[in-house]
Amino acid sequence: MLDRLRDGVRRARQRRGFERETAVVIIKCVLAATLAWWVGTLIGATSQIGFAPFTALLVVRPSVYGSVLQSSRYIAAVFAGALLAGLVGLTVGPQLWSFPLLVLVALIAGQARWFGTQGTQLPVVAAFALAGGTAGSASDLGYLLLMVCLGAASALVVNAVLAPAIRFRDAENAVLDLADGLRSLTGEMAEGLREGRDGMNLDHWGRACGGLDGTVRNAEEAVRRQEERLRLNPRLLLTGRRPDPAVLDNYQGWISALSRSSRHVQSIVRTLRSTTGEGSRFPGPDDAFLREYAPLLDHASGILQAVYDAEEPEYPEPSAELCARVDEALRLVDEERTRMRESWDDENWPVYSALVTDVERLFEEVNQGYDNSTRGESAPSDRG
Repeated sequence: MLDRLRDGVRRARQRRGFERETAVVIIKCVLAATLAWWVGTLIGATSQIGFAPFTALLVVRPSVYGSVLQSSRYIAAVFAGALLAGLVGLTVGPQLWSFPLLVLVALIAGQARWFGTQGTQLPVVAAFALAGGTAGSASDLGYLLLMVCLGAASALVVNAVLAPAIRFRDAENAVLDLADGLRSLTGEMAEGLREGRDGMNLDHWGRACGGLDGTVRNAEEAVRRQEERLRLNPRLLLTGRRPDPAVLDNYQGWISALSRSSRHVQSIVRTLRSTTGEGSRFPGPDDAFLREYAPLLDHASGILQAVYDAEEPEYPEPSAELCARVDEALRLVDEERTRMRESWDDENWPVYSALVTDVERLFEEVNQGYDNSTRGESAPSDRG
């Protein structure tokens, strides 16, 4: 346990990433909770002061926008819960019939989509206020709401002072990691298929395809974090320079295209597995076809390498090299189909055609990736 903690602290100090972001959030929570508690003691709301640091801890987020969003939802949920509790506490009080009725109404009200995850706080506050006697006093309810607002304000102040830096490069690196993972897998598959069936490592390829799903999620999360960091970030006022959010749209377009590309690679692996196993309805591809098919995957790997090397997602237009590679790959697909019609009989056609179609769709997804980027029009392009 201590070793893991030391390793986490070391990684947080050495480089950006999950550990450093977690450490920053922890520091923000400590500062926000302490500030809320200290100001609460100055106000003198002793009986309800716990709600101030409690609220601060709940609504601190890595980004200013996230903190504003969660604090507004939390305050709305608390106010609604306190209102319901006050209606019961100031009229009939806590009774065996009124308490469950209050909880029932609060639970239903908390399902409203606007509250988001903070909707659970509505019945919690309502039940706590009524059962603890707070709902029977208008002044106690007022102090409770005051402490909640104080806690949210403390969290917002700390989040604004320690606003995160906006690093589009982090999002771009996550997209490039996805392209590189797909490049590595298609390259391995091409190398194996050059040896025919003996070179197929379907179990490994299947696991690698599954691992790409996590890489896609990481890339999407990296883009989402940068989108949140950009909103309401006071650093923009200090620097006077606002990054173009259309770049993030480019990244998201590439993530979608590469994610679909990974699905086509998964389809290739599934086709090879199902047709080379026992009980297949169709004959599996023979060594001669697999050796013909390998260069298509080689081109796929080369295209993805070009995406990575030229950092294509950063630019609003594709590079000339990428366009040329995609056009050449699609031409080779057409030639392969022509050879298939001449060389392979109808019995082989369904499987061979499916494999060629999957790799063709992979090339088309790269087309779609830079089509999405071109529509972004995020910056003048110097590509050529």
